[in-house]
Amino acid sequence: MSLETTGISSNDTMRSSILEAARELFAKFGYKKTTMEDIAHALRKGKSSLYYYFKNKEEIFQAVIKMEEDILFSRLHEVLKSDISPQEKLMNYVIVRMETIRKLDNYYKALRDDMFGDYDLMVDIKGKGEKEEAEMLKSILEEGVRDNSFTVKDTQLASVAIAISLKGLEVPLFKSLDKFEDFKIQIENVLNILFYGLIKR
Repeated sequence: MSLETTGISSNDTMRSSILEAARELFAKFGYKKTTMEDIAHALRKGKSSLYYYFKNKEEIFQAVIKMEEDILFSRLHEVLKSDISPQEKLMNYVIVRMETIRKLDNYYKALRDDMFGDYDLMVDIKGKGEKEEAEMLKSILEEGVRDNSFTVKDTQLASVAIAISLKGLEVPLFKSLDKFEDFKIQIENVLNILFYGLIKR
């Protein structure tokens, strides 16, 4: 069965192979140190063959970032579609989000360092990502308000506040924790504060 008959062209297959190889190299050596020659060598291809699919390294990097962004939001949407309570959904959302971002080296680094590729593109990706996250969190909060498990007066404001809080926690959490189990415990502590506040009841 040919690639064309399965709906996947050989061009798409080669493009995907380039992105997967580049993704690994960028994550391992960084954007600056990775060259087109490195990517071609990883694929056992000549460097010139890459230019049929991408005009330069920056374009490859941008495509890698978009690919990793798609991975993140695909997993988050799976959480939203799950048949669990709003409290569990919010907990899972945060855990899946943090666990996935921690594994998406290029996406995580690119959104925090202006030296990566087209700055306007990164601003655009960051802006769209923040908006989509706020919308997903808002849908969880609204679900919780409807079944009386959350008391939230303004779900829009609360969703933005949670999204900003999660972004602020990424760096200290990723730096201080090596094991995912420790990471999960800290996430649960953070969510307990979000759910119940700091005041002893």
